[in-house]
Amino acid sequence: MLSDARHTIGTSVLAAADGADILVTGVNTEDYALAVSQARGTPIVLGHLTPWLLTDEFPQPLTPQVVPADQSAEQYNLGTHQVAEDVYWQGKRDDINEFRGSLGLPPAPSAALTWTVELGLPTLQAFSEEVVPRPHDWGPRNVMTGFWRLQSEVRRRVGEAEIPEWLAGWLAIGPPPVFLGFGSMPVLDPPKLLDLIVRAAERTGLRLLVGAGWSDLSGLTGELPDTVRLIGAIDHDWLFPRCRAVVHHGGAGTTAAGLTAGLPTWIYTVFSDQPFWGDRVARLGAGGYSNFLEFDLDHLTGVLGQLVGEDVRRRAAAIGERLRAEDGVSAAVRLIGEIAGRH
Repeated sequence: MLSDARHTIGTSVLAAADGADILVTGVNTEDYALAVSQARGTPIVLGHLTPWLLTDEFPQPLTPQVVPADQSAEQYNLGTHQVAEDVYWQGKRDDINEFRGSLGLPPAPSAALTWTVELGLPTLQAFSEEVVPRPHDWGPRNVMTGFWRLQSEVRRRVGEAEIPEWLAGWLAIGPPPVFLGFGSMPVLDPPKLLDLIVRAAERTGLRLLVGAGWSDLSGLTGELPDTVRLIGAIDHDWLFPRCRAVVHHGGAGTTAAGLTAGLPTWIYTVFSDQPFWGDRVARLGAGGYSNFLEFDLDHLTGVLGQLVGEDVRRRAAAIGERLRAEDGVSAAVRLIGEIAGRH
């Protein structure tokens, strides 16, 4: 089934590239997009929402972020990048090279993540140097643009721009709430989770706004006190400046939105690159992170107490001010246009 999915990805990339002046690809499709670029002679730009490229400055984002005591940081960091890419390439190599063969191309010597560096292809790093300082061992073709924030028109198209009247009213009648969002992390027991959040609101005296994400929390709103509310998909760029702090799953986009709004942040991680972003938040002094397995009433109330402290609030606000001065989308558009214009 996985092989069928990869075949579908290749077919979709091939179709999407028809008539394109330039290809812009994320990490999940870049092996296929690189093959199409080479077969058709179309220029290509890579776009990374998380820092996947090899460096000795931090671990590969999908691996543990704590350096073992018996290794140097440089040794461990490089090793995690190399092992992660080896595992990735072993799993995808046959499918990628089969796709390349269908386009009349020779097999790839390695995953695109490494090969594109050797080829000198440009990569747009869609995050800020304020959050991820530029690694010393990245070449000049790796351009850190700043975070890519969705424009309001795009928000409207995906149904996130509509602001419910009840929400605007609820925000107006009390102090800013703390936002708790679960994003793509499904909640296994919604009633139990909501009961925990209600008790946390009672214990801390804070107002809590719960973003359901992919979880089905419908039908539970009738049981809520005035201090707790539920919402579905919404524009974080609108909402977060009206909040006091954020607690979430640690996706790259939600992390960027919270930090850009200048909010103290706590990340409950489950998998993927979430611990990486949690570690970034902790290093900034803008909050912290822990495994979602630690999520219980005592832990959450302790986290909420930390996030409303004056020191973390001040540090997060300063970071947000610097991030709001950046325009990652405009920087990326300008660079893509320059590259397309050279071909």
